Amino acid sequence: MQPIGSSNAQPTVTPEGPRTGRTALWGTVIGLAVLVVIFAVALLQAAHSNSVLGWVLAGIALGWLMLAVWALSMVRKAAVFGREQMRQAQEQFQAQHGRAPATASAVAGEGHSLRDEKLAHGMQVILVQSKVVKEQLSSPSPEAETVQRALETIDMTAANGLRSLKDSGTPVSGTVED
Repeated sequence: MQPIGSSNAQPTVTPEGPRTGRTALWGTVIGLAVLVVIFAVALLQAAHSNSVLGWVLAGIALGWLMLAVWALSMVRKAAVFGREQMRQAQEQFQAQHGRAPATASAVAGEGHSLRDEKLAHGMQVILVQSKVVKEQLSSPSPEAETVQRALETIDMTAANGLRSLKDSGTPVSGTVED
């Protein structure tokens, strides 16, 4: 037997991959520390010499420090917003392509996609409508309208299920027996 597809395919991650998160964090910490040192030196120099120019330079250093802190907070807010937008876009993509959301509170069971749940529901509808047709045909006076409606429901549900299978585009998985 040969397995087809892979149920646990994971992308390979190289250890030499980019570490932009930590690099950016250290760059930010070092940059802010430098600005704080510059402000402290300018403040001490202004207090020591008690000149207007010293206080102006200390004010300019404080302004740059406040600008850096403001820019850092805006970048962090933008990163959080971007992360949330990416999460929503991924969930929307998964919902459009018949996959269950990547949350722990998904209604579908372990290993079941949203498409599988929809197909299972469709098969239940077909079974119920089949039972309606059988009951009507076994009764002494079957109602043609009820039978016709049940057959139309079966046709529509089956067509939707086939379209869902055709549109899914997911690779076949299973075992080929020789």
